[in-house]
Amino acid sequence: MPQTLLSLLARETGDIRRDLLIALLISAAANTGILVIINQASASAAEGVGDLRLLGMFIVAMALYVVGLRFTFGVATRAVESMLAQIRQRLMRGIAHADLLALRRLREGRLLQSISQDTIVISESQGLLVAAAHSALMVAMTGVYVLTVSWPAFLIVVVVIAAGAVLYLARSKELDQLAARSSRLEASFLGKMSDMIKGLPEVKLSTARREALLGELDGVGQELCEVKVRTTSVYNANAIFSQSFFYALLAVIVFVLPALIDSFAPQAPKLLSSVLFIFGPLSTLITAVPSIGRADRAAASLLQLEAEIGRAGTPPPAPGPVPRPLGMTQAIECRGLQFHYPGEAGETFSIGPIDLKLPQGEIVMFVGGNGSGKTTLLKVIAGLYKPSAGQLLFDGKPVPPDGQQRQRETFGAIFSDFHLFPKLYGIEADDAAIAAEFEAMRLTDKLSYSEEGFSTRDLSTGQRKRVAMVVAMLENRSILIFDEWAAEQDPEFRAHFYEELLPRLKAKGKTLLVATHDDRYFDIADMVVKMELGRLVSTQRRGEAKS
Repeated sequence: MPQTLLSLLARETGDIRRDLLIALLISAAANTGILVIINQASASAAEGVGDLRLLGMFIVAMALYVVGLRFTFGVATRAVESMLAQIRQRLMRGIAHADLLALRRLREGRLLQSISQDTIVISESQGLLVAAAHSALMVAMTGVYVLTVSWPAFLIVVVVIAAGAVLYLARSKELDQLAARSSRLEASFLGKMSDMIKGLPEVKLSTARREALLGELDGVGQELCEVKVRTTSVYNANAIFSQSFFYALLAVIVFVLPALIDSFAPQAPKLLSSVLFIFGPLSTLITAVPSIGRADRAAASLLQLEAEIGRAGTPPPAPGPVPRPLGMTQAIECRGLQFHYPGEAGETFSIGPIDLKLPQGEIVMFVGGNGSGKTTLLKVIAGLYKPSAGQLLFDGKPVPPDGQQRQRETFGAIFSDFHLFPKLYGIEADDAAIAAEFEAMRLTDKLSYSEEGFSTRDLSTGQRKRVAMVVAMLENRSILIFDEWAAEQDPEFRAHFYEELLPRLKAKGKTLLVATHDDRYFDIADMVVKMELGRLVSTQRRGEAKS
């Protein structure tokens, strides 16, 4: 039984199992009653006697069967979809409040697979779960009826059906293994095909690279073809086995049981009709077992993911207004600030200890080679990473324990790995303000904005950074972080960024923290902070010697 799935349903939607069980019992009992009524009516008809009372009973049984089953399917569908909606909502909120580094260790692919594929598997299984439960009850009740007809025949039929079910499920294991292998090969083929499409210029520049990649694609494609053929062959063999087993069971009833059991012949029609009656539900029950097992594993995967996200997160804040930004009228100060996080193969990258004061309303440029720690330091200052040691002060006051979100609300940032959302989420701006920022970023002829969002995001990296700048300007935060923002801009707009945009923002009272390699524009900065290997090497204010 899918214990995890049923427990999850009970936890999320209340204990609905009792209501479902009652409805299923009524429907299955009515279904078995239909069999009994038909057998009695058939016997009466053979004697030339019609019985309207049996017809009335048949109509009542049919009504109970239909109503009970419709109620069960309806309740199960609402329960499963409600459960999945609640789980998706909790997972999304958990991700939104999770620690950035802890969440990244879970891997994006794992998150997307569980939230999308696992929920789809459970959603598609709810009909099978109800059908299998109904079929199991119906087979059990019909078995009781067969037992009243002939207990020796009942024992023989049960043994034959059990043997057939075991053989079918054993054969289905190979089908599951083939399906899993096929899924892995398809993913591998799609990945290599993506490499081919994305790397087409590099492929065209090298015949050896092209032929090697095509060779791998051909090999994976051929293996996938063989697995698909084998999968179809096993599936067809199982279907043939299922139908042949049904015919064999009928042969046992017609040929074997009369020879083994005295006076069985009068009961043969009833037993024959019973087997015909339960063959469909029995097939449903057996074929549903692997799918329900996959749904139960998907439920366990979702529960595990939710627990891992919970360990990576912080409790969501109580409902209320958006937290106020931290006030900063003087300076941000780092006192012995340190941060470290694990890298690959157990190695760690650290910054600090750093002692640094960043005055309000100035342009501060952070310089240093790749891996020097500029971006990490800026993320610590912005509150995206928690310091491992030391203090971060705003106007001489440390960030309060519950003030991390207020700290974040103080900053607008465009990091090198930024994401451009399709809409201005959480930002209220009129059309005139948006148009003015588009014009300032020279984007008027590239895209527009409406209630549906940006007209396109299919832009170059430099243009997408300009759109991100539009978002930052409309957000209007007091401290702005630009992480290698000008790297993908053309020379003209790069000069425009340093010589016009930054001074204009400074004139508005903004504090600008800029990570850059553009040494030709260092004279624009009020202070240049140089870092190497996570350490502060020097600071130099305009017109002063390095310190």
